[in-house]
This record gives sequence, structure tokens and C-alpha cells, in this order.
Amino acid sequence: MRRTQTNTDISVVAPHMQQPVADFVVKLVARGHRAGDRISANFYENGYSAAAIVLIAAMIESMLQRDRYFLLQAEPNMQVSGDSAQYLKKMLRYRRHSHVRELFDLRNALAHNHMWEVEYTLSAAGGRTHRQSRLIPGSHQLKTLPSQNARIPRTRVVKFNLLPARVDRTDLVKALDVCNHALAHLHKKEQRPVRFLDNTIVCGKQRIPFKQLAEVLRNEL
Repeated sequence: MRRTQTNTDISVVAPHMQQPVADFVVKLVARGHRAGDRISANFYENGYSAAAIVLIAAMIESMLQRDRYFLLQAEPNMQVSGDSAQYLKKMLRYRRHSHVRELFDLRNALAHNHMWEVEYTLSAAGGRTHRQSRLIPGSHQLKTLPSQNARIPRTRVVKFNLLPARVDRTDLVKALDVCNHALAHLHKKEQRPVRFLDNTIVCGKQRIPFKQLAEVLRNEL
């Protein structure tokens, strides 16, 4: 009689998101870059970029949760922050923790649809001229607000677009760069290291490491 074997897995979804992010990048590359104006990007550019950025933020949180789990398994009484950027700062001594926090601010702007009023004029010759943008109080949880005089509302350090409709592939390249740098640092410090950034994804007709995806898209700007 065969004996039943009991196994335990932990739910780390980050590896499952790498190929979908690559698929979004392939869609953008195939379309070609058409820059938006100060009001919005086109729906194709905005939609695929926003979807990929939300997944990238989820990937980072997933890998940090994995590390937090193994740390607490080893040291159950340790006080560990549940905030990902704080965990990077305090537990992993990551100097660019503010970059990750800004990526999460962008993720929140997209996932929770921070509400902006955008005023612009339409010229008789065509085109839109931005007049002003106003972030609606109560629709967000941003701790650092862009200047009211800013031509384009952006985060302070990485310069992510904070106006959800303006997000495009330039923000996605920055998000991939933040992801690569943060998870490379995690690999050096984590409890049970895995070579996450070296996982192979299909990008068009190529098979490349996930960490090269940023360069693929950067070449299409």
C-alpha cells in the first residue's frame, strides 16, 4: 500500500506574472510609439502600459512577501513591517526604497483610479492645450503631492506620470528598471535566494531573461 505524502507550498504568484508582462510589452512594440499630449496618452498605449505596471508592482510585493515569510519562519518574534517599501528600507537596507514607493504610488493611481480634473482648450486647427490639472481630495492616499504649478504631475524622484490617463510606455520602462534594481538587491539579501530576474520569458520570437525586457522596450521609445 502506497503511503500518502503531505507537501506544503507557499503562494508566490510573481513568477506567473512575468510572461503576461512580456506579452504586454510585445503588444506595445508591435504598435509603435505614439507620444501623447499633456492630457492623455492614446488608449492602446495607456491601457497596455498601465496593466503591465500594476502586474510589476504585484510581482515586487509577492517576492517581498516570500522573503518576509521565510524571515519570520527563522525568527518568529521579529517585528517586521508589512509595508513593502519600509521592509526594503529597514530589513534589507535598500537605499532606493523611495523608488519602489513611487512605483506603488503609480500602481495605486491606476488600480484605484485617482481622480483628476483636467482643463484644456481645443484649437480650431486641432490639438489640445493643457490649462490646469487638479487632484480631487479624498480620491487618493498620496503622501507627497506634485506641485500645483507642475506642467505635468509626476513623482518626485523617478518622474512617473501621476495622471492615470497619461501613463505610457515611458513609465513602463521606468517601472521595469525599478523592478530589476530592487529584486537584484533582494537576491543578494533574501532568506532563500532565487534567480527570479533570470527566468526566461518569450518576447516576440526571442526567449530572453526577464531582466532584459526593459531594454527591449527602451529601444522602442
